[in-house]
Amino acid sequence: MLTQFSKLSLDTDRRYATDSELKFIEDYLESVDMRIQTYEKIMASEEAILQEVDAKMHELNENNCLYKMDEHGKEICRRDRKQAIKYSSAAMLVNDLDRLRDGLLIWLQTIVRAVGYERFVRNHYPIIQEVIKQYLTAEEAKFILPALQLDCTILGA
Repeated sequence: MLTQFSKLSLDTDRRYATDSELKFIEDYLESVDMRIQTYEKIMASEEAILQEVDAKMHELNENNCLYKMDEHGKEICRRDRKQAIKYSSAAMLVNDLDRLRDGLLIWLQTIVRAVGYERFVRNHYPIIQEVIKQYLTAEEAKFILPALQLDCTILGA
């Protein structure tokens, strides 16, 4: 949304916007109540979501078959997971996946590649999506899943 407003401002310099250029605002306003509801549900369920994801990742990594990580590394992953859910939820709320991609994910991708955790991410983010869907209705999930899929695509590449 913020990226679209910025683009609109540049595109319409010295003239009025057309109806088609304003369409994204109408679309957003039609979905804002559901976006807020989804955001609030994720916020209220954050700890339960994180615990369930952590348990599933632990189960998936039985005998360190996926990754080896000491407790400090696991704590960093838990922190990053929490931040990813928050940033993805914020991007969903304001409908601005471009800003999520350009402002956070490209930077995080560098870190993920540097430590060699692309495989971990490719397994991790689908689990986050699976767990979050359990806390949301299908209608709510359709708003957050694109952000989480973008996370997985960029960080797992």
